[in-house]
Amino acid sequence: MVAATRRNARRPALAVAFVLALAAGSLRAAAEEAAPPPRGGFIIAPVVYYTPETRIAWGFVGIHYFRFGAAARSARLSHYRFNVIRTQNKQSVAQVDYELYLAGGGFLLDGMAKYSYYPDRFYGNGNRTREEDREDFTSSNWRLQLNLQRRWGDDLFAGLHLETYDVSMRARQDDGLLAGGTIPGAAGGTVNGLGVFAKWDNRDNTFSSSRGVYAALSLNRFFRLLGGDHAFGQLALDARGYWPLGRNVLALQGIFRSAWGDCPFQALPRFGGLNLLRGYFDGRYRDRAMLALQGEYRLRLGRRVGLCAFAGMAQVQQKPALLELDGFHAAGGAGVRYKFNPRENLVVRLDVGFAGAEPAFYLTFAEAF
Repeated sequence: MVAATRRNARRPALAVAFVLALAAGSLRAAAEEAAPPPRGGFIIAPVVYYTPETRIAWGFVGIHYFRFGAAARSARLSHYRFNVIRTQNKQSVAQVDYELYLAGGGFLLDGMAKYSYYPDRFYGNGNRTREEDREDFTSSNWRLQLNLQRRWGDDLFAGLHLETYDVSMRARQDDGLLAGGTIPGAAGGTVNGLGVFAKWDNRDNTFSSSRGVYAALSLNRFFRLLGGDHAFGQLALDARGYWPLGRNVLALQGIFRSAWGDCPFQALPRFGGLNLLRGYFDGRYRDRAMLALQGEYRLRLGRRVGLCAFAGMAQVQQKPALLELDGFHAAGGAGVRYKFNPRENLVVRLDVGFAGAEPAFYLTFAEAF
């Protein structure tokens, strides 16, 4: 018990170590604030942190933000974020996320490229799975996503979504559900898909919004073509609103996701982790339909530092018609924000979420939503 207590006490210090490193990395940006506004910047920093999914993790993270060509100063920033991480759970992750505004913001190209070798957990599908249902597995995964979007008017974007990923199962428990052969995706496989989507986005900032509305609808279909092993569909709705309250901000988000067909368990709707119901292990609950609601109150203390309180609830079910009022799981917590570039509202966040006996710590760039 004493050893466990010491480990818990160490977690905030590990996360704070990253904040200090990032603050040191932003000294150049701070020194340039008196100069004319730059067209972009580059930040890279070492990272040491703790999350329930990884335990102690280390590596480096970075972000490069910029504007293409002769884009107006008011045009949204393009950026790519990258990280290379190794964890105490012997997980390895290398990832690049990008968002590129082209032709003065008339076109948007975004997506991600990711490789992971990842020991993980599976609790089965459903909203009432138990902790004792847990089984461990390890997989490696290559994933590519690409969204091609055109801007229609001031705030509407619509376009095509392309996605492919390949999962190789490296280890499974001999007596678990995944070894039984009844769970789609338990043997790994390749998934290739095409989708359409539309989104309304009049937020004042894509990194840390303080006013505006974001609403997105996507419909994806995955085929047994070009080496694909599964045929299934996905529907997703994501709505967010931001209201300034003096110097502070109230942010709300609602998400609905559904899947049908031969959907592998890795692609089922789920919640938990870094952005959706912080406090729950990522994928603790998953099934064919998911509904989540969460909110944040962001308190500004100064030009660079702020606080945040957040809470949310979510559930999964076998189909949308089974979603019920008494089926929600709740989580909440608080966090600290540091703006390493106040001009562009670029932040790093340190959050602690509560959904059980132990707190969960999260650290990354940008707000959760």
